[in-house]
Amino acid sequence: MNNEKRPPTGSYLKKPVHLVKTSIRIQVILAFAFCIVISVLVGFVSSPFFVSKDKRLDFTEGIVTIDESARELVRQFKQMNQDINGLVIELGDEDPDFKNKFLNRTGSGEWLSVSNGNASFYHLTKNELIDYLINTPKQQNNLNTVITDLDGKILYKSNGVSDTRVDLQLEIKNANKTFIGKEHDENSTITRLYPITLDGNKNYIIVSGIPKSTAFYEEETGVTPYLLGLVTFILCFYLITKRKMKEIEELALGLMEIAKGNLHYRIREKSSDELGSLATNINYMASELNEMIERQRQTEKIKDELITNVSHDLRTPLTSIMGYLRLVKDHQFKNKTQLDEYVDIAYGKSEQLKKLIEDLFDFTRLTYEGVQLKKEKVSLNQMLRQLLDELDPIAKDNHVSFMTDLPKEQIMMAVDPNQMVRALENVLTNAIKYSTPPGDIHVSLLHNKHAVQLSVSNPCQTLSEEEVARLCDRFYRVDPSRSSNKSGAGLGLAITKSIIELHHGTIDVSYKNHVISISITLPFHD
Repeated sequence: MNNEKRPPTGSYLKKPVHLVKTSIRIQVILAFAFCIVISVLVGFVSSPFFVSKDKRLDFTEGIVTIDESARELVRQFKQMNQDINGLVIELGDEDPDFKNKFLNRTGSGEWLSVSNGNASFYHLTKNELIDYLINTPKQQNNLNTVITDLDGKILYKSNGVSDTRVDLQLEIKNANKTFIGKEHDENSTITRLYPITLDGNKNYIIVSGIPKSTAFYEEETGVTPYLLGLVTFILCFYLITKRKMKEIEELALGLMEIAKGNLHYRIREKSSDELGSLATNINYMASELNEMIERQRQTEKIKDELITNVSHDLRTPLTSIMGYLRLVKDHQFKNKTQLDEYVDIAYGKSEQLKKLIEDLFDFTRLTYEGVQLKKEKVSLNQMLRQLLDELDPIAKDNHVSFMTDLPKEQIMMAVDPNQMVRALENVLTNAIKYSTPPGDIHVSLLHNKHAVQLSVSNPCQTLSEEEVARLCDRFYRVDPSRSSNKSGAGLGLAITKSIIELHHGTIDVSYKNHVISISITLPFHD
């Protein structure tokens, strides 16, 4: 017993239905075929209501009779030249009138005497035989028969013919006409012309007459059913394609709306075929254009902020330097101790200005020009411990302390030592600077076979989601007025992000319950 499960019947239809739904070409073909079938059915069903009977005349039988009579005459004249006695006996046997008229005829003259057996003889002249032959079709089928010489002079003619000469060229032309039994006029004359030999001379026998007709009726439907079929096809095709045409119109209107600048406009996706795909692509294009314009606006905004922030951060220490130098220049100091104080302050501000310019230069070089990393195998946990030891005094001055969770085994990784030290130093310095004192800065280092993750978290003031998202932006500081006494231009984390990305790593910032965490992930292999 076969226990194999057969797929449900509906599964066989899913593929063709899917093809129809996703291909407008197949939809148009099917619509066209459906409309043709409906229009043919309408024409076929309606045709009996528009049938008309047309009376026609069929001359086929009459034409055949004329042809047979002409050929029979030709045969008889040929036999008359070859066996006139046999012809006379044949006519006597076939026609009682011929037999009664000429058999055992009395009288005298230049007769042909043809024995019929039993001492019976047919007595007639040759002209009487010819007259009988050409008048027999006249009596039977109302045909006119003449025999002419080569010039058209009539030598013999049937009763009722009054002409003495015929135009042979015209008769030959009429004899060559082709007639179809159902298609010539009711009074058309059929002519048949054959050459014969009579008394050793070449002659023509011309048989003509109006063929008999047979009436019949033809049923014709006319053009009305075809017109109904055509109208049905147009109407069906219009109704079936109406929805698609409306969809195309909506696509055109949507494109016009987007072209006017309304990039938030979206076209409804009504189908799964090429039109639906086109609507999806148009919507995607509008979305991408809108995002691109937004990015451009954001870039312009960031550029304006950059110019403003750079100007502010350069002007602030420069103003202090110029102020104290003016005091020194104008001898606005009481003693050497105050002079040294002014010089120290100006020097400190110049150091701050120098660091700002160096940070800006490094950020530009890392971001736009790119640097060639000089990678070496170093111990990350050893590098981190050394940095923590160097920064511990600064942390204590700010009333914060480091809490570490570092693995004991050496974590060796190929990095650029100088760049990586700067990146980690920026993160740790930033944590010291913006921690809420007193507090702890938690530093942890985790690793697996794929990557190393460094996490630095510290307590801080309340931050919004936008502020957290922009912490790694260049020249961004949480203090929007940039009036805080915390030094820096907002380039530290931006430089760190560039260095980490050069090492094919990632940096993430998160904030929860007044604690901010910065996570750096570095892969072991690029």
